[in-house]
This record gives sequence, structure tokens and C-alpha cells, in this order.
Amino acid sequence: MNSFCPRIASLVIHVIAVLLPMLLGWGVSDWRGFLAEPARAAFLAEILAGAGLLLVLQIDLNPLRTGEDFTAGQGKLLLALAVASLLLLVWLPWADREGVAVFHAAFVRWLGLGLCTAAGSIRLLALRHLGPHFSAYVTLQPEHRLVQEGIYARIRHPLYLSLLLAGPGVALVFRSQVVWPILFATILFVADRIRKEEILLASHFGVNFSLYRARTWALLPRIY
Repeated sequence: MNSFCPRIASLVIHVIAVLLPMLLGWGVSDWRGFLAEPARAAFLAEILAGAGLLLVLQIDLNPLRTGEDFTAGQGKLLLALAVASLLLLVWLPWADREGVAVFHAAFVRWLGLGLCTAAGSIRLLALRHLGPHFSAYVTLQPEHRLVQEGIYARIRHPLYLSLLLAGPGVALVFRSQVVWPILFATILFVADRIRKEEILLASHFGVNFSLYRARTWALLPRIY
């Protein structure tokens, strides 16, 4: 019970942080209009279902752990990304409603929903195995171990893969042409994070990480 209530509070905060900006951008008074588009409604249902699964699976979702071995200079960048993400979550629904910089093909929304579904599934699988090692920072937690089971048996950075899918996916759910700069910025961010994280893991785990890296892929099996 002591850990259950904080988990609920954390999930509620995360859900509100995603849903509230979208509804503000669209217009809270017209929430029925937001749900009138099936892909948008399904996206909302996915968010709520994902939060429910995080709770059922008892996943420890705390992105603010700094850990013991902390790579400096990350706080300002992550804060800037958080602010940019919130602004996008406001702007994308507004642009969708107003028809600003949007695609007009109906399948685009469903493509975005598919990307979001894949991203959410991958994220759940990764978080389930990471447990208390999860952090938004490039860092090592106390008694950190090299996770190599589950989805980590094939790819080393599933959370970054989910990020690469989710950013463009959300943009496409709102049929936004801003998907291209979002994808480009996400690729740059992920490439930098992978480089820094693997340097840190190699310095801490040594030959064990070298062996793990040799038999796995960074993001996609047989591709990269």
C-alpha cells in the first residue's frame, strides 16, 4: 500500500500532463469534437489503457532518478525538451482543428496511431524489465545491473526506439506536417543519448557490456 499510492499519483500526473495540453489546444469546451475523429479517440483510449497497464504491472515510473554515476549537463536539456513537448501537445490539436500545416489523407491518422501503439508496447516491455533502473537521465542507479533479458535480449535501447516511434506517431494522429522536424530532432537526440549511454555502460560494466553489445542491436534487429 505504501508504494501503491505514489504509483497512482505518478500515473495521474503523467496522464494529466499529456491529456490537458491536448484538450487545451483543441478547446476544452469542444471535447466531443475532439472525440468525434475515431483516430483521436483511439489515441486517447491508448493513453488511458497504457496508464492502466503500468499500474497493473506495478511498473516503477520515476524519470527523475539521478543515481550515483550521473552524466552532467542534462537537466537543462531535458527541461527544454519537456517544455517543447508540452507546447507541441497544445499546438498539434489546435493546428488539426484549424487545418494548419496538415495532411489531408485519412490514412495518415491511422499510421500515426499504429506508430503510437508500437511505441507504447515497446515502452511497457522495456520499463517492465528496467524497474528501478529507469531514469530520464543518462545515469547509473545504486547496485545497477546490466539488464539483458526480455526485449533487452535483442536490442539495447528499446526506450529510445519507442521515442523515435512516438514523436512522429503523435504528430500524424493530428495529421501534422510538422512530423518531419519532429522526426529529425528526435533522431539527433536519440543518437546523442545512445552514444553517451554506451560510453557510461562500457566504463562501468567493461567486458560484460562489450559482449552484450556484440550480440545485440542498438535499436532494430538486423538493421541497426
